[in-house]
Amino acid sequence: MVEDIGTVISKGFDTWIKNLNICVPFILEMITAIAFFVFALLVFTLVFIVPMISEQNIDPESISPEEMLNMFSSVFSESMLLLIIVGIVLLMLYMLVQSFFAAGAIGMAKVALEKGHTTLSDMFRAGRDNFLNLFLVNILVSMLAIAGLIFLVPGIISIGDISLFLSNPDSEAAGVAALIIGMLVWALYIIGLSIIFFLVDYALVVDGLDPISAIEKGISVFKHNIFSVFIMWLLVVVISAFLTLIGEATSYVDVVAQTWSFVEFILSTIVIQPLITVLLTRFYLTRTEKKLYSFDDYILDY
Repeated sequence: MVEDIGTVISKGFDTWIKNLNICVPFILEMITAIAFFVFALLVFTLVFIVPMISEQNIDPESISPEEMLNMFSSVFSESMLLLIIVGIVLLMLYMLVQSFFAAGAIGMAKVALEKGHTTLSDMFRAGRDNFLNLFLVNILVSMLAIAGLIFLVPGIISIGDISLFLSNPDSEAAGVAALIIGMLVWALYIIGLSIIFFLVDYALVVDGLDPISAIEKGISVFKHNIFSVFIMWLLVVVISAFLTLIGEATSYVDVVAQTWSFVEFILSTIVIQPLITVLLTRFYLTRTEKKLYSFDDYILDY
């Protein structure tokens, strides 16, 4: 039976309350992101900064901010291509790991909604079975988003010589207008993609599909539930925007801003992302008319 959005939110919230361990994949993903950042910074320092300091006989403890900035500028100008390649490789590796945890979280939510409770073994099972396909879907969607850069081409061509534009911006008013319009169209294009592909990840993990079949299934569910999908998408956007607005409001006081940044980080990882995952998984399950575990059954079992 198809549930209305209010029921999805209410019952999804109940499921999340009884399965708080669904936050574990997001905590592990956060730890992985920090580890990747530290690893990338360490490699960058050992490969580029340390040899430069040795060659110039500079005392590391006496390096001024200006000297450090000049070092970074020199590294980026001399090794730009290598840095881009390494950055892409690290990004791909991170996306692969992130896909494992994202698939694991959806898998846990699916089991919790179908059986009433879930365990970490469900995370590892869903992650193992779906991470590669989910990674490929994410790559495909990213490529489609990047393809939207074509909307900027008319503006860039109209502007022509960048150096002349920077010296006299008023001389290329028409080009700037075309570029701004292109950026707006690109933003709308990305928003459209995010709505159309909103349920693809859930179709892939819940139904165990390959990337192409998941895209077809996700778009099919979207086409049959356009308004409801838009409302769920808008709910996610509003929650994210609300957290951002609070951050902006507290940014004027350093202590408050730092405290809120930490609170937002924890809140997003432990509460918001797991809850949204449960809600969207339930939404997909009910819109594809799959059997869900009822609260009454939960009471009888426990």
